[in-house]
Order: sequence, then C-alpha cells, then structure tokens
Amino acid sequence: MSVPTSRSGVPLERWLDALATIGEAVGGDEPVTDLLGRVARTACTLLGYDFCGVFLPDESGQALAIVGSHGLLTDYIAEVNASRPILLDVRGADEAPTSIAFRTGEAVVLEDIELHPGFAWGGVADEQGYRALVSVPLRRGSTVVGALNGYHARPHRFDAAEISMVTTLATQVAIALGTAQLRAREQDTIRELRRAEEIHTLLTATALRGEGVEGVAAALAELLDRPVWIEDVYDETLARAGWLTEDTSGGEHSWSPVVLDGDVVARIHVQDLPAALTRLDMRAIEHAAVVTALELLRARTAAEVEQRLRGSLVAELLNSDGADIAALLGRARRLGWDLSGEQVLLAVRCVERDKPGSRPMTERLLSAVDRFVAGVSPRPLTAVHRGDLVLVWARDARGPGVDGEITEVAARLVDLLTAEEVVERALSAVAPPAAVQDLSGVFRTLRGALELAADGPSPAVIDLQEIAIDHLLLQLDDPEGLRAFARSVLGPALDYDRERSTELVHTARVLLEHDLDRRAAAAALHLHPNTVQQRTRRLEELTGLRLAKPRDLLRLTASLTVAQIAGLR
Repeated sequence: MSVPTSRSGVPLERWLDALATIGEAVGGDEPVTDLLGRVARTACTLLGYDFCGVFLPDESGQALAIVGSHGLLTDYIAEVNASRPILLDVRGADEAPTSIAFRTGEAVVLEDIELHPGFAWGGVADEQGYRALVSVPLRRGSTVVGALNGYHARPHRFDAAEISMVTTLATQVAIALGTAQLRAREQDTIRELRRAEEIHTLLTATALRGEGVEGVAAALAELLDRPVWIEDVYDETLARAGWLTEDTSGGEHSWSPVVLDGDVVARIHVQDLPAALTRLDMRAIEHAAVVTALELLRARTAAEVEQRLRGSLVAELLNSDGADIAALLGRARRLGWDLSGEQVLLAVRCVERDKPGSRPMTERLLSAVDRFVAGVSPRPLTAVHRGDLVLVWARDARGPGVDGEITEVAARLVDLLTAEEVVERALSAVAPPAAVQDLSGVFRTLRGALELAADGPSPAVIDLQEIAIDHLLLQLDDPEGLRAFARSVLGPALDYDRERSTELVHTARVLLEHDLDRRAAAAALHLHPNTVQQRTRRLEELTGLRLAKPRDLLRLTASLTVAQIAGLR
C-alpha cells in the first residue's frame, strides 16, 4: 500500500500535520514572532529550504522587515532590517524580489543569483550564503499582508508543483497570521485594560487617603518606573519622586499641565528615558494631573480657611481697644497660636504687578512666609491685613535660620520674597516688643512708616524699636503732610547739602544721637569739634531753629525722623 504524497513529494500526512501544528499554535498564547519562526522552520522541513524568512511591513509601512526566520544568520537579519531595509517605494533593478512579490501579489524566483551579476542584493546573499530564492506573497483574501522567502545554498530549479505548495503554505500562514495578530491585539487590549485599572486604582486610592501632591508623585513614579517632578506655575517644587537633578531644564522629559478652574496651576514632569512613554503612560500622567488638581484644590480650600482664620484674628488684634484681650488670647490658643507675653510686630509692604491683596499674591506671600517661619516656636501669627503682610512674633521666638535680632529676621524675609520673585520690591518695618493690647497702636506706627517710605529710596528695614515721641507722628494717616512738614523744617538745609555736597543734616542727626555733645559727635564723625559747631550754626541759620530751645529741638527731631524714613535728600 502506497503512502499518499503531495505534488512536491512530501507525504500528505506530514503536510497536514505541519498545518495542524501551525493551527494549534495560533490557538495558544504563542507570540506572533514565535509563530512565524515556527512557520519558517516548517517550510524548511517540508520544502527542503536551507533558510527561510517571513517578512511583514514595519510600523511606518514603508519597508518590509524579517519578523520570523529559520536558519538565517542574526547578522543577516540585522543587516536587512536596519542597514538594508527592503523599501517598498523602490522600482527597477534595485527593487528586491521580496518587494516585487509583496507589490504584485505573485511569486518571484531566482534560480541562481550568480547568473544575475547586476543583482543589487548580491552582497547580503553572499553574507548569508544562498544562491537561489523564492518569494511568495502572504495573501489574505485580496490583501497581501507579507511575504514568505525560501532560500537554497546552491542553485535550484523551482518547478510549478513546488511553487504551488509554497503558495498554498503561504496562504495558510496568512490566515494563521491574521488570527494570531487579532489574538495579540486582544491580549494587548486586555493588558491595557488591566493596566488602566491599576492606574485608576492606585491614583484614586492616593486621593482618597489624602496623601497630597507628594503621594501623587510617588504613585506616578511607581506606575511609570521613572522619576516624576511636580511644580507649580511659579517654578516652586510641590513634590519630587526619584528625580536626581535640581531642575527640569535638562534631559529628555515630558510634562503635562494641571488645570484648576480653567487655569494651569502646576506641571507634572516625567523623564522619558530610557524608553519613550506609551499611550498608557500618557493616560497615567493625565489621570495623575486630575488627582493633582484635586489635591491642590483640597490644599487651596484648607489654605483659604486658615487664611480667613488668620486674617480675622490679626484684624481683631490690630483693631482691638483692649477690652476683651483674655477672650482673644483664648481664641488664638485654640487655633494654635500662643500670644501670651510680649509680641514683636513686623510689617512688610510689598510691590507686585498684580493688585496688592489679590488672591495669587496673598497665596504666594503666605506660602513663602510659612516656609520661612517653619520650625519657629512659638508659632508666629502671619496674615495679610489692609494690604500689608503682618507677623506677630513672640519676643522669645526661636527657630532654625531665624534666630538673632528682629531687624535681621526682617531683612532675611525681604531678601527671600524678592529672591524668589514673589514680589518685585518689599519694605519692612519692625517695632519694639509690646503687650497684645498695645499692638493696634504699634501697627498704626508701622503702617505710617511704610506709607511714608513707600515711594522713596528707603532702606529694606525701618527700625522703630526705640520708643520716641516723634513716632506718634507716624500714626497720622497723612504721609504727604508729614513729608511737607519735614520739608518745611529741613528744606533749606537739604538743598544746601545737595548743592554743596555738605552734610549738615547728617551732622545734626549724629549730634542728636550723642545728646548734643559736640565732642562725642565729632569723634563719631571723625571731625574736629569746631567743625561740628560750625555745621550746627550753619544749620540753625538756614532753618531758623535754635537747638537750645526745647520746642525747636522737638521740631528738628521729628523732621529728621520723617526725612530719614521718607528718604528725603
């Protein structure tokens, strides 16, 4: 009894078994590349090829790439796929046989490459070591989806039966490939859905636990397995997870805006390397942006509540007549501020492009000040009151970076606000320690000094810690009137100094600081006492004042204070 054979001489049982094996592979979870490798091996076994390759269009659709093979050298595959891709838009003598089979849908054979000395692919053929090849299209219906190549190391005549058999195999492979690709896409979809669920679960849990922006950054870094940096629109870091550099200006990275109430309030940066971000990665970033917006909204709401509490408490302190101080101190204690004992009042006048007291400026001011006083004990009370930043600072307050004289603290705060570009310019005033019931009067003095100094070339810190009768003038809500008063008293002397480059006004100020002792003032100024006396007489002549008269002495003291704060020259 004879065994039925195919037209190529291969027993039909082996042929059918081979096709069945390919079908079984399609039904499993074998990757497409492994399936095509199995096809290539089967073709070599059934049809006697020395090598075999399966070609599919690459992602661009402009070239064919070897996806599955048997017997082909790794270097040959790399050479074809990377350095010598089979381009589909090439025509003429340089067009590859595989491209012709894919384009025309017909089998292409070369029985001996050496008989074609102008063959463009002779170099890679020599590297792989083949002399003959057949390329048949992988046809699914009327569509060509790839090509199957069989190679012989020696010249070979491809008869009609063999071409028919390899074409039949190619058709079966095309059907199997379609099923395998569909199954692969289904598996990809399942993985995407599972990944999407993982993203949703982790980020939602982060939001529900209230872990803040830091929690979002940590969760996103875990999901993407790459560093994450979240910063606000003022370039201030909100959270960092795994980011080693100190800024986001260098390196490959992507970023996504965080939108709240229609405005971009933050940015999420994610490093792209070592591999590009996938579609699911981008979905995770978008989801993280939504959760970050919720966390920022939560934080903003909490900050607004605390700002209202702070503002209300400061307003009561600075408007109090001292009638119910005990109740006020108790309320402050319940809210977390200990205002017992003497307090130092520090006020800061800020200049910014936005309208003073506007929400963005207030938020940034208080945020910067909160960072500045972090760790200070007792906790200072800070708020924006009547457009000025106010700090109620315990006399014995201590903390990292804020120890020392209150004027030094005020200077460092001004430097912080301008260095971080929270404001364009800042001017501060400090007062001596006072009981809580006296803070309203102290604030009027500080505010008067700030009003007087706001438009002049004044120092960053106005020190009003020495109590003086002339400080009561600063409580007048009339800075222009104070300037006019100082100009009416000192105007001729100021003009004289400016025109002749003398220092009559400065000498008078030093003389008053030394209790009208000409010798002490001369020593401080490195002058002869007679020179101090001459300058004093010239000042008296120009202003009409007599320092021996108490009334004139008071006018001179008050005008010198106003002129110094207002920056009159």
